[in-house]
Amino acid sequence: MLRLLIIVIFLAVLIVFALSNTDLEPIWLISFGWHLSIGTLALGVGVAGLLFGTVTGWIGELRQRSRARRAESHIRTLETQMVDLHQRLDRLQNTPAAPTANIPEKRI
Repeated sequence: MLRLLIIVIFLAVLIVFALSNTDLEPIWLISFGWHLSIGTLALGVGVAGLLFGTVTGWIGELRQRSRARRAESHIRTLETQMVDLHQRLDRLQNTPAAPTANIPEKRI
């Protein structure tokens, strides 16, 4: 929610800046030139940066989700192993002890 609030404030400031600076200026990039308002340029750069940040954040989130899925799968495997070991332990504890043979003591 905080992220959304920051994005809205950022875009509001950019839109106000774009509306305040509508005079056309010549803009050059290497040998390409065109006339564009500084406000429109700032708004375009801001939106492009916002999109780039969103895409990189989304890629990072996908990696985290993948790691979380692998960890959950590993936990499920360990839990099934633990249940199996507890069942084995219960079976071993519940089996009657082997009867000891009555061996008479030797007297010397």
